[in-house]
Amino acid sequence: MKIWLIRHGEKDKYIGDVSKVKLTEKGHRQADLLGRRLRDEQIDIIFSSTMDRASQTADEINKHLNVTIEYRDELKEIDLGDFDRNGWEYFCTNYSSFRDNLIKQECDMPYPNGECGADVWFRTSRVLDEIIRLGLKNIVITTHGGVIGSVICGVLGLPQGKRWVIGYPLEHCSITRLKYANNQFSMQILNDYTHLGSEL
Repeated sequence: MKIWLIRHGEKDKYIGDVSKVKLTEKGHRQADLLGRRLRDEQIDIIFSSTMDRASQTADEINKHLNVTIEYRDELKEIDLGDFDRNGWEYFCTNYSSFRDNLIKQECDMPYPNGECGADVWFRTSRVLDEIIRLGLKNIVITTHGGVIGSVICGVLGLPQGKRWVIGYPLEHCSITRLKYANNQFSMQILNDYTHLGSEL
């Protein structure tokens, strides 16, 4: 079984509800190029985060695949807590220094009033268990950079603080591919965006 982890396309800046942030025009073009890349891969199904930027990416990809899309709240981006809920100005002023401290320490402390990587892995692992039980060959998951980092650490048995050094930052509409065989995961592809060309 191959699991294709896809980061959503380029998104607009958020105002208000972070879950409603849409793709930019460039993000739609990126997703279209990704769909063209995937159309010969015999994809069986798409699982998508319910956040708009990820679901729009799934919809755009699916124009080339024409498969079922299953939407799961468990695939939503890591909850940044105060950084998500206090508006764009607060985010821009406070987020970078907090994030840089996490990266430097390679720790997994939660965002203020939000989640940590272990929280994300706990909820996303339930979807992976569901996917494994399906027994299909090629599954696409359209989700978010923070989720992909947590999933990689989870399946490879790495501390969640290490997610900051795995392909960081993942490019929009990049491919990270896992293989599941003999009851274990391996990583085959990380942050492949060769299909984007000038739309990077």
